[in-house]
Formats: sequence, structure tokens, C-alpha cells
Amino acid sequence: MKILEIDNKNQEIIVKTENLNDLWTLYNVISKNDNVSTRTSRRVILREGTKGDRKPMRLKLNVDSISFHEFSNRLRIKGTIIEGPEDFVSFGTYHTFNIEIGQKITIIKEKWLRSEIRRLKESSKFEVNFVLLIIAIETGLATASLITNFSHNRIATIRKTIPGKRYKQTYRNKAYEEFFDDIEKIIDENIKNTDIDLIILCGPGNTKDNFIKYLKEKKNPDYLSKIKSIHASSGTESAILETLKSSKLKNLKKNVKILQETENIEKIFTLFATDADLISIGVNEVSKASKKGAIEELFLADILIRGTSKEKKLQIEEILTNVENSGGKFHILSSEHPTGQQIIDLGEIVAILRYKI
Repeated sequence: MKILEIDNKNQEIIVKTENLNDLWTLYNVISKNDNVSTRTSRRVILREGTKGDRKPMRLKLNVDSISFHEFSNRLRIKGTIIEGPEDFVSFGTYHTFNIEIGQKITIIKEKWLRSEIRRLKESSKFEVNFVLLIIAIETGLATASLITNFSHNRIATIRKTIPGKRYKQTYRNKAYEEFFDDIEKIIDENIKNTDIDLIILCGPGNTKDNFIKYLKEKKNPDYLSKIKSIHASSGTESAILETLKSSKLKNLKKNVKILQETENIEKIFTLFATDADLISIGVNEVSKASKKGAIEELFLADILIRGTSKEKKLQIEEILTNVENSGGKFHILSSEHPTGQQIIDLGEIVAILRYKI
């Protein structure tokens, strides 16, 4: 994210997006009723009975809603027009900006929070989006999830009855081949539509290894070099979550946000089991701990920052400032990941303390 200008007097910041993570950052920073200005195009009807033409223009919107579309590399900002060329637009009507990578955008707030400006400045921590396709496989069951720095989506569950050993081996082989073929189709489809960095096959026994053997013998696809095999307890979604904790993925942690978040969540639950007094939960408890300088690490769900009330934002801002001033660290977790959901279930904000209070 390039910050091109900060106008403290008018509470106006101009930025240029450089990667997908910048769009995600803006998604979490821009709020309803902020004003946003950028170059866009709008259909203008100059003659009745025609469809009109799209005219390039600069508009300023009062934001009504915002949505993040990671796989189309864009941020959609919908709002009412408050500034623009009077010949072509009616003020108060709706328009949608499709913000893309490389675009300049001006954001005006009633008051910029320090934490919001810091997020703009630190948005390049993950400069690329590392995409994992994880498939948990056991006999007759496979679960596939697509995991990015921004989301965790279960994309398929495959079930196939595999005949027992008392049946002819030809029947078992045919059933396995059909099962493996269905899994391979899931991989092919996602490889075609998404730039996947790593495919992880996990599960118990040798089913996952037999699937790799099937690929080598029957298909020998180019993506074989991207496949990594890891032991897990089942072919279910829980095995995928288990795999994200695996020490075998340790070398990926600097690139993959979800792996860092998973490690942090494990730290919280370990303390719950061993010394729960070093955990503080909920805005009020965490706020008291922050004022005493007792917070070593703070974890909060992004929904506490995005789309919340002004009063709540100011309260969170005070907590973040107190944590920074006392030398603590804070982590904002995506509610689109299981890790963020775990924080939400715990009360949306959790702190690890330096000492008991």
C-alpha cells in the first residue's frame, strides 16, 4: 500500500493499492458513512430510447456498504453520490466503485484512528496471497478446503462406498479409481481457476499415498510437484484444522497468515489449560488489563473493527494504544477463518497477560 498523502486537517488520506492484501486492509478500514473518492465510469443516457454510454469521471461517495472479492481481485464500495460532474450524475443516487490493484483512492473520515493509519502502513506484511488446497482423505471419504490469507472455504466433500476385502479385488480397484478420479477432478478444477501455491493431502493410513501413486500412473499432472503428504486422523474437516497445526508446515509460516494465527490460537488454549489467570476475555476485562500495562499479546476479531459503532471503535482504539505503549503486540484475526471464529466464540477479544491481575 502506497500512502500518497495524509491531510490531517481534513482527515483525508490518499492511497494506491499494490496487492490483494491492500484491498483486504481497505475492507477492514473503510466504514459506513466514510467518504470515498476515485476515478470510475458510469452509464450516462444522453438521448431517450438509447442504452447510453459509460463515461469516465471522478465521483465521491458516502459509503453505504463494502464487500471484498478476493478471487476477482476487487473491492466493491457502494454508496450515494455526493460529488461529481453535475451534467452526468444526480446527487444522492447510488453508485458502486470496483476498486482494483493499482488504483488510487481517497478516504475521508470524521476522525482517523491511529490503529487505522497503522494498518494502512503495515498492510504489506503479507505481500502475496499464499493459497493452500488441503484435501483430507481416508477410505471412501475426502474433504477439500481452499485456504488463503483471507478466507477458509470448504469446497467439496466426496463419499464413495469402497467394497470390503471379502469382495473381488477388481471391484475394490474400480471403486478406488472412481473415488480418486472424483478427487482429481476437484484438484483440476481449482488449479484451472485459482493460482494454488501448495496442495496438501492429509489423512490416516496409505489412502492419500495411493492417490498420489494413482496420479503418477494414470495422469502424471504438472502439479505433482506442488503436492505434500501429511499424516492426519481422518478425511474430515477436523483433519484439515489438525494439519494447519502440523510442525511440517513450520517453514511456511512467514508467508501464510492462517498458520501464524493457528499457532497463536494454540497458545491461548494451552494457557487456558495450564494457567487460565493469565488470560483476559471480553472488551471490559481486556480494557482494564490494558490500562494496567499487563497485556503481552492481544487477539481480536476483525468484526470488532469493521462495521462497529463509533463508541466501540474508540474503546478498541484506546485498548490498542495502551497495548502498544506498554510494549505489547496485537493481532487482528479474520472472521472468515476458523481461528477468527474461535476468537469470536471466546468473546471477540482475548489477551495473554504478563502477570496475574
